[in-house]
Amino acid sequence: MRALASGYVQRIALVLGALALAASPSSAQGNPRTDLTLAGGTITFPAPTANDYVAGFVNSTSGVTFTVDATNGNQSHTTTILIRAISASLGGGKVIGDLQWRRSDLTIWTSMSPTDAQVEQRVQVRNGLNDPWSNTIFFRLLLNWTTDPPATYTADYQITLSQTVP
Repeated sequence: MRALASGYVQRIALVLGALALAASPSSAQGNPRTDLTLAGGTITFPAPTANDYVAGFVNSTSGVTFTVDATNGNQSHTTTILIRAISASLGGGKVIGDLQWRRSDLTIWTSMSPTDAQVEQRVQVRNGLNDPWSNTIFFRLLLNWTTDPPATYTADYQITLSQTVP
């Protein structure tokens, strides 16, 4: 069994609810070879309203789409997308767990943490089963009237493609 991993660090910049994220194409190599592409441009949060504070969160206006594409070999392999925070906090006393993510096909939100969290995993065969496959990761920021002063919040996170070949 061989496992390959390649991580891609993205930067999150929050300005009282604004999030900027630069997504760039990336790849992980192996035999079979599998490429990971990230797309989505800049992710932003709208300026929080009173209703957002009452709800306790504000959603990003877009997400990061990832595509996993087997480009070499004919062997069945397992591909896994992981996400984790590189930053320990968002700054300004705001904990990293106040930034949450979810897959577009799920309704459950997960707080960011410095430990890898599995976003999705699929068995893949080049030009066959799950080739290519993709999904989108959305973000939201938890809000609190008493603990979130006007400030600029930033964080780094990493998306990793892991490939396991039997």
